[in-house]
Amino acid sequence: MPTNACSSTDNLRLYMLRYGKRGAPVRDSTGRIIYFNDKESAKRQRNELNTGATPPIFVVSTGPDHQPKSERKIKCEPLC
Repeated sequence: MPTNACSSTDNLRLYMLRYGKRGAPVRDSTGRIIYFNDKESAKRQRNELNTGATPPIFVVSTGPDHQPKSERKIKCEPLC
């Protein structure tokens, strides 16, 4: 487990899947919203779920912890 906030990205909720654009979030069997900490994982899961669906049902959406690059706050001070 990382020891500082700079390298801790395990619990970030950056991306999620939705049922269509602005649709309801996709939930697991216990009712929790499924989040991903990287876009590639979210896209892989989306493609797997959309296999054979025309038009595609699921889309990747930003999660609650996602911040646009222009609005990101610097969390770590550079070491001198």
